[in-house]
Amino acid sequence: MIMRKVKRQGSRIQGVKGSRDQGFKGFSDILGIRHDLLRAIRKFFYTCDYVEVETPHIMYTSPPDPYIDPLQVYIGNKGPFYLHTSPEMGMKKLLQYGQNRIFQICKVYRVEASEEVHSIEFTMLEWYRKGTYLEAMDEVAELISFIAEKLRLKDKEHFKKPFNIYELDRLFIEKTGINPFPLDRGALFMAMKAMGFRGIDEKDSWNDLFLKLFIQEIECKLQEKGPYFIKDWPLSISTMAKKKDTDKVERFELYIEGIEIANGYTELLNPEEQRERFLEDNRKRQELGKQVFEADEDFLGSLSQLEGSYAGISLGIDRLLMVLMDKKKIEEVVINRFTA
Repeated sequence: MIMRKVKRQGSRIQGVKGSRDQGFKGFSDILGIRHDLLRAIRKFFYTCDYVEVETPHIMYTSPPDPYIDPLQVYIGNKGPFYLHTSPEMGMKKLLQYGQNRIFQICKVYRVEASEEVHSIEFTMLEWYRKGTYLEAMDEVAELISFIAEKLRLKDKEHFKKPFNIYELDRLFIEKTGINPFPLDRGALFMAMKAMGFRGIDEKDSWNDLFLKLFIQEIECKLQEKGPYFIKDWPLSISTMAKKKDTDKVERFELYIEGIEIANGYTELLNPEEQRERFLEDNRKRQELGKQVFEADEDFLGSLSQLEGSYAGISLGIDRLLMVLMDKKKIEEVVINRFTA
């Protein structure tokens, strides 16, 4: 998702200057704070009885998300294989073996421009647990509060529970007068045109229109000092989330200062429904002139082995560090960053 630019001054972390000078002192600060952050994250999950796991970074196929493209890898004359864009599929395969609380910290890779909050390679925290997205939201808040305490943030009161929770359809109505959820593509286009919305054209899909309206009219206008959640997102942009109703899924996103830091959802565990959603995503990729991907049958088979309800959450560690250190760009919190 495209994020707005955010102006920051100074640092929240005690004892760390807000200078953007990346000299030796700056590198030392970053290495030290990254270490403290990773240590705090691991302590939280170990205390909560999670098992730390590892999954392969190289896959023979990739989730067919229309808007996320994987890096290709060749091994000798074999390939292409793909670097994982998320450890999601690998971790869900592990749930069938009886571990109901697992987490992983790893590098992930995506074909995208290197911008303020985007990077080809970045560090992700991902975890899975029994329960629903509502319980997962509460746990995310617990994690952020725990990190704020361990890192001795100067304004740690802003990071204490409870966090505000917004329902996405209500935000649209309050901020724009439009509820895009029940509208088809044509009706949404006409509604946005009628409100004088600029930057749309006939080539835009429903998802394009939705994201433009969200980014320009909601995301950049929510002014919160502390973290907040936005929940209940469209089915069309949440391929692996459980349905809430006909056009929504049980999904949330965590924002801090206008930047998406984490997202999570109640997992879709029906393998046939998941297969159909993958097929639909591949159809969208074809329309965009992109490569399609075969289904991971091991992944689909593992879903049928799970009982009850599971929630999964991913959190961008580099973005979180940006917010904690009051930095504008990912490159300011990553040393030896790869750019194409």
